Amino acid sequence: MGGGVAGLFFANLYGDDLEVIEKNDQAGRKLLATGNGRCNFTNLNLTLDKFHSSGKDFYKFALEKYDNHDLINFLNDLGILTTSLPSGRCYPQTLSAKTIRDILYLNAKGEFIFENEVRDIDFKNHLVITDKAKIHFENLVIATGGITLPGSGSDGKIFDILRHFHKVTRLSYGITNYKCQNPLSKKAKGVRVTAMARLFVDGKFIEASTDDVIFQNYGLTGTAILDLSNYISYALLDKKEVWVSLDLLEAYPEEKLIEIIKKLGRENLNKTIEEILMGFLNEKLIIDILNRVKLKGKTMASSLTDGEIKNLIRTIKDLRFKITAINDEENAQVTIGGIDTNFVDSETFESKIIPNLYFIGEVLDVDGACGGYNIQWAYSSAKACAMGLLAKHREEINVKNK
Repeated sequence: MGGGVAGLFFANLYGDDLEVIEKNDQAGRKLLATGNGRCNFTNLNLTLDKFHSSGKDFYKFALEKYDNHDLINFLNDLGILTTSLPSGRCYPQTLSAKTIRDILYLNAKGEFIFENEVRDIDFKNHLVITDKAKIHFENLVIATGGITLPGSGSDGKIFDILRHFHKVTRLSYGITNYKCQNPLSKKAKGVRVTAMARLFVDGKFIEASTDDVIFQNYGLTGTAILDLSNYISYALLDKKEVWVSLDLLEAYPEEKLIEIIKKLGRENLNKTIEEILMGFLNEKLIIDILNRVKLKGKTMASSLTDGEIKNLIRTIKDLRFKITAINDEENAQVTIGGIDTNFVDSETFESKIIPNLYFIGEVLDVDGACGGYNIQWAYSSAKACAMGLLAKHREEINVKNK
């Protein structure tokens, strides 16, 4: 069930004795939107601390056995050349998600049954019931995704069915952007900076990321925020206090910046602090920052006290925003939560509750950080499941032959 990225990986890895049920008229629709259409499919810096699950270390076996190098080799064997950025993010050489989607579909085994939306599952009679047919199964692999990008078909309706026979954890949205209690003004809308973003939850430092930050009317977005987003979403779920601190001049120590401001003030007696800061910051940010420290832009830089300069520089290097809510659920990239992994075998991905039922990909309560980790999880879980099923079939054949 599901012809998204996990389903496509499985259809390449398993064998011909397979039917793939997909509600859309094509496979991999959501895959086309990943990585801004470029498909960041894994990361050279793959580590287990980039993942979270309800079941402790549930993802460990699959990610270590079928890691990023295994995925890169798999794609290369299909004829997909790959490349990477200094950050470790990996992409197809074409920088087009369509390349991966099309080649995965062309090389998939089995039969795809499109435009069939699953309405129910009858485990007693081994039937998947869609809006158009009743389809028999011997083993059922659920790869239906989560609740993100509903326009792609991943609308979360499957959980209404799954809850009748499996525990589903709390659901939320990760790798997205956030509303702030104290956003910058409309003048700063769309300004992109490179900054170090530090996340604090209930006053405790959690994680930091240095990358793009984009200011919006509602709050914050950009790669650095996406890097922290899963931590933010979990904290919001738990109704904790969430703050993001931005260092807009990470490369410069506070003491050095204070010296520079003082020196420029002494040497430019007729320049305002607004004019001085034009060489430090995007001009659309300056007034907002001066307002935070209660300074007027027309104040002469030479007239500032040591305390005012220190307060100004500390604000530039510790620009704080209180996060209050997820801003964009519709376009979030990964589901927080899913099928509780405490009830799923971590090596075969078979349900511990219902025999011959398997879960792979985003439908499981496993989420990875921004940077290619979630497609890696789709591959690792799909391969572990496929290899487990193939081994099971071989064992059944051996028993019959004996």
